Amino acid sequence: MTLRHIIYFINTSVYGGGRNISYRIMQEERKEDIWFAVRTFYCKEESVARYLSSHGIEHFIPQRYQEEVSLDGERKRKLVSAVHNLLFIKLAISEQEMKDILSKCPVSISVIRHPDTKNYYQIPNNQMVEFRAICDPNYRDTLYVDQEVAEARIGEEVRVIRGQFKGLKGKLVRYKNRSYVVIVLAGLGVMIHIPKWYCRKLNLENTDY
Repeated sequence: MTLRHIIYFINTSVYGGGRNISYRIMQEERKEDIWFAVRTFYCKEESVARYLSSHGIEHFIPQRYQEEVSLDGERKRKLVSAVHNLLFIKLAISEQEMKDILSKCPVSISVIRHPDTKNYYQIPNNQMVEFRAICDPNYRDTLYVDQEVAEARIGEEVRVIRGQFKGLKGKLVRYKNRSYVVIVLAGLGVMIHIPKWYCRKLNLENTDY
């Protein structure tokens, strides 16, 4: 299964119950659809998610599975935030309407700004679709780090040419004797364990995969 197939049935991770939307349907959305990255505080991202849901605002929180043991010894897997204090929200209404809704949020939040332009960090919808597929909680070999940590790792730009993430571009680095492809978005670094022989250096490519 390639990255394209993973995206095809992506989990939207809407708080209060996930739902599957095909990649084809998402591609038919307006091309100008964008997402904002929002920072909150004191691990209140799920509270913000509930507030956004009550206003019909689509959002995404990177999640992972955490194993919990009940009092009777039963083990269960539970979806929890992979990284605290960060959400992504879709701008499906006017920017002013979105600002009004966010200004009334009972939890303190801040829309992340681009460090160079100081404007709101805008993420194209197609980039967000791919990012959400990469953050699939069913893939266990994923690490979430700060952007500074991700960018500090020495590596080479590659394209994944086989496996479930075929087509993905990122920086190939070594961490604890394992190979990872690093993707950075809105201050968050995502490190996906991918064998180096699944990758090809971009400067060696003569054809597009």
